[in-house]
Amino acid sequence: MGARVPSLTSPMKASMKNGARQYLAAELKVDFLLEIQLLLLTFSTGIQDAISYPDFQCFASNQTGNSVVLAVGLAGHAGNLFSLGNVGLSLGMFIAGAIITGQIANAVGPRGRAWLVLSNLAQTLMIFGAAAIQAVTHARGTGPSAMGSLTLLAFASGAQVAAMRPFRIQEITTAMATAAWVDLVIDPKLLGLRNRPRDRRLGFLVALVAGSFAGAYMRTGIGSSNALIVSASGKMLVTLLLLLNRQEQPAP
Repeated sequence: MGARVPSLTSPMKASMKNGARQYLAAELKVDFLLEIQLLLLTFSTGIQDAISYPDFQCFASNQTGNSVVLAVGLAGHAGNLFSLGNVGLSLGMFIAGAIITGQIANAVGPRGRAWLVLSNLAQTLMIFGAAAIQAVTHARGTGPSAMGSLTLLAFASGAQVAAMRPFRIQEITTAMATAAWVDLVIDPKLLGLRNRPRDRRLGFLVALVAGSFAGAYMRTGIGSSNALIVSASGKMLVTLLLLLNRQEQPAP
């Protein structure tokens, strides 16, 4: 009998598996594509807050505002301006989302492609879930449906900020705007031709404000549930784009 020819399929399969493993485990590089992704997330966040405040009398992402109105409410001045219970729920779920996401990221590697794709996918599904609740129940104010929708929005928002924070792009937080406004206007190179931090802050603020306006008008025109679908679709786009990000090259 003739000699057995070594199979080439096993080494090829092993090589493909190793390549796929390295691709999924790769730490993502901070570049222009990542900045665009952060701006898309910011736009989606603006939509969510523009829906959550009129629907639930609190913010899903802007926890600075929630912290202030929580103090006002506990002092007995809530009136009909906001829902104290919803404010506390949103703040608690935002923190829970940040804690869980951040600690898992610490264990698995905060900038790994696979982790970021899974984390953003989970957040996206939560927003779609909130949209589904709104579509079926038209929830407003308080009650189980409203609290369920708000829980998903706030938890996803906290998870989003925590998931993208390890990239250390301080100018694009995807949620909080106060520091960005101040840092923008006090920048000593505000009018300079080349100023990357200023450009990032300006892009972040434009995306957040544009998302807020878009969310407000969509709520009136197509309803809260459809506006949240648009927000979730933006997050889904980011999730898919994460598959295209370049990986960080190891230091020589």
